[in-house]
Amino acid sequence: MLPQMINLCATGKSNLDGVTPMYLWRKGDYTYEIEAKSPVMSSVEVYEDTPYEIVILKFKNMVDNMELV
Repeated sequence: MLPQMINLCATGKSNLDGVTPMYLWRKGDYTYEIEAKSPVMSSVEVYEDTPYEIVILKFKNMVDNMELV
């Protein structure tokens, strides 16, 4: 079995507080994670069998000033 490739796709700041960094990770074919990470809390949402176009729209709606990597 090949090792899983993990790639950073996009970053941004949460549109809820404008501070919390958020990341969109590609973890394999049609598997993505949206991660919010702050000193106080972190959370991860996993999207399996989901096309890139759908996940990028979800991420874009969660952040301000999205930057593709």
